[in-house]
Amino acid sequence: MKKKILVGGIACIALAGFMLVGCGTDEEKKEIKELSVSVYDRGTISTSEGTYSDNRWTRWIEEETGIKVKWVPIPRNDAKQKLSLLVASGDAPNIITEYEQGFINSLYEQGVLLPVDDYIQQYSTAYKEYLQNHPELLPYVVFGDGKMYAFTDRRSIDSIANHGLWIRQDWLDKLGLSAPTTDKELIEVAKAFRDRDPDENGVNDTLGLSVIQWQEITQAMYQASSLWYLEDGKLVYGPLTDRFADSMALFKTLYDEKLIDQEFITDKDSSNQKQLWVTGKTGILTNNYNTDLARDLMENDPAARPVPLENISTQYGKNGLWQETVANRYCVFTNTLKNPQTAVEFMDWMIDKGWFTLKFGIEGEHYQMADNVPQVINADKNKKELNYAIDYGILTQWNVKPEWIPKMAAKDEFSQKIAALRAQSLETALKNEFRRDIPYEPAVPEFTKINTEFAPIKDKVRMDVIVGGSAMTPEQGLEKMRAEWKRLGGEDVEKAVNEWYQKNKDLLTTK
Repeated sequence: MKKKILVGGIACIALAGFMLVGCGTDEEKKEIKELSVSVYDRGTISTSEGTYSDNRWTRWIEEETGIKVKWVPIPRNDAKQKLSLLVASGDAPNIITEYEQGFINSLYEQGVLLPVDDYIQQYSTAYKEYLQNHPELLPYVVFGDGKMYAFTDRRSIDSIANHGLWIRQDWLDKLGLSAPTTDKELIEVAKAFRDRDPDENGVNDTLGLSVIQWQEITQAMYQASSLWYLEDGKLVYGPLTDRFADSMALFKTLYDEKLIDQEFITDKDSSNQKQLWVTGKTGILTNNYNTDLARDLMENDPAARPVPLENISTQYGKNGLWQETVANRYCVFTNTLKNPQTAVEFMDWMIDKGWFTLKFGIEGEHYQMADNVPQVINADKNKKELNYAIDYGILTQWNVKPEWIPKMAAKDEFSQKIAALRAQSLETALKNEFRRDIPYEPAVPEFTKINTEFAPIKDKVRMDVIVGGSAMTPEQGLEKMRAEWKRLGGEDVEKAVNEWYQKNKDLLTTK
């Protein structure tokens, strides 16, 4: 790639280049330039492009780095289970990438990971400098023994804000309504969308909401996510708070009032929720800030006007919708790695320049520079040839600004309309700060263990509350969760978590 400008004012970090010989021991000089690396399989690659293991971008990476990389596809929706099986069988990739710090910590507890401090000091140039420029990332990658066990990068704001609400402004206008700002108003607007024929077809066939990622969104509204909250100097687990009962009560009302699809519980991949939205049968969407489904709706109905909806207030105030931490995915070296120098060289290449091409493609084919930002040439071409490549860029320096989004989009009228909407939705998603009292879940083995057992219990009780009619109230559901937590040893877990917090609180940061 010819371009050496790193967009957004990020300084270009010089990379010394890869050499097969140089300083080091004879054993180091003989290292084989081979690696195995996990990559998410999201099912988005077309047959004509190949497979996640072999395609134009895997071949490009090998040509650019001189490293033969065996890419190990990991189903995105089942990533932790698949990776756990590979680890247990001794077949873990040399480099594992995963977004969840808690899972990475569990690998650390199992003794699967290699510390990377010395490798970075000995072999790195680009990543070493990057980390010096971003010391805020250190709390996320330094584990219990004080050593660093992961590479990570700082998220771009468009991946920090990855949840969002949407509403049909054209439906609001037809019915003479304002966008809801509170949970009570949300119910009333949803009832109007159900009852007052907003699609004007004379048939009672509309619903209030399509519900995707509904658990995270409703829990965030009530500050009751599956996080540890700092209250009165102690950490308390979100699903055990009174606020969690309120989040269940909201969704139970949506279900009982038939404001949502009554079969949502069996819609495991949300395909029906998406279909209801894009075919104009629901007026509110809980999903993410991205515009993919808004685009599909507007392609089906050019008169539709989906707009981003700011998060809903509750009696606890207005919280941001779920936002990720500043640390992006975690890239760890496993104990199957025999050539750490090659692995570090690969990470250096990725953070220095590899990421840019994997995100934007080849200049002149997939993008052109305009106003110092890369602009898409042909969105359909990129959808086929490029978009799946993003998961190969395991480290990145990209940090978008909302005003860049229209500049980056294709220049046709519809693409510009969608881009402006996406910029607006990102700004809306970031408008309210999401409450996260500590940056990641406590690195306490007792919690990791109990959560494996407690999480499915919590999910079942929550569903029993929502769809069970009068059989179980939200308050009764909460008490059942608390009893199960206690039965599993939750009081000892809370003690261990708070001891961990007191020991590490000076190192923790949410910025």
